[in-house]
Amino acid sequence: MVAPGNRLNILILVLASVLMSACQSVATRPPASYIASFQDFPPEPAQFQVCHDMGCEELTNVSLEAEDWYGLRQLFTPQAQSALAEREQIRQAVALFERITGPLAKTHNDMSRNAAGPSLADRQLDCVAETVNTTTYLLLFQQQGWLKWHQVGFPQHRGLFDLLGPHNTAVIIEKASGQRYVVDSWFHNNGALPEIVSSELWAAGYDPAESKWSNQQ
Repeated sequence: MVAPGNRLNILILVLASVLMSACQSVATRPPASYIASFQDFPPEPAQFQVCHDMGCEELTNVSLEAEDWYGLRQLFTPQAQSALAEREQIRQAVALFERITGPLAKTHNDMSRNAAGPSLADRQLDCVAETVNTTTYLLLFQQQGWLKWHQVGFPQHRGLFDLLGPHNTAVIIEKASGQRYVVDSWFHNNGALPEIVSSELWAAGYDPAESKWSNQQ
């Protein structure tokens, strides 16, 4: 018989092992498998889907005009000379993508976080919808060959075991170092620049509205 104290230690070790395995599996899973659970077909430049409503309950099929693609392409021209510079290009491109798709999917009035009034409730995006959309945009950038220093990663989650409120975000991975960065659009209104910070900082509870994080980005 295992002593009570040892049983507790074993339980903690088993739980830690499960959590570590889950983290490892998430880190290696293709990001397309995440959005596939919400969307009807894989995103392609010719047509893709944009989430709206909480939890990505509704989808709108979207196709961009050539001039829209040209505008996005210009944000990656010239090609970034560093990973840091490319992350800024990604911020600008995700924001522009939201401004382009907003009128098409009727998400242009999406407000920061979940703070929607009654008139906006049917098109307000929560963090799940934001994560699916941002991951879609990032995959389209990757398909176009615009990303030199990064690849799109499987989305990240925080909450529950770390005592933080449940939250999700899109992820990019720096190719040279393997460092993961979140691309979080949920904190801001539609079309605003998303937050890009290290996954470790984000997992620790990063919130741009709190001054304590301003010197840690």
